[in-house]
Amino acid sequence: MVSRFLLRGRRRGGRRGQEDRHTYVDRPGPLMVAGFAALVLLSLLDAWFTLDLLRRGATEANPVMAYALTLGDRAFLVIKMVVTVLGAGFLCLHKNWPLGRLCLGAALLGYTALLGYHLWARQAI
Repeated sequence: MVSRFLLRGRRRGGRRGQEDRHTYVDRPGPLMVAGFAALVLLSLLDAWFTLDLLRRGATEANPVMAYALTLGDRAFLVIKMVVTVLGAGFLCLHKNWPLGRLCLGAALLGYTALLGYHLWARQAI
């Protein structure tokens, strides 16, 4: 799954005709890179809106992130981004698995909905 050729190698798909599913590749492709970047950007926006809403009196619903907030804003941001980058990277490595693509799409949809919630909450507070 992770090799020294990751992001530098030549493999973009299977080597044989039947290897198009359930295989790892060195280069995930532009659509997966765009999905990765979008997920990281949405997570960063979520962190920014979360900190903004907390300053306005809201509370964090996620107990893990609530604990991270007790460590400070910078620690919260670092923890959130490390978890997001590792998770998004794992999903991109599994681009040839139907469940990997489904989970990446679900994460993008979930963060988009969360961003909509943040925008609504900013108006409500």
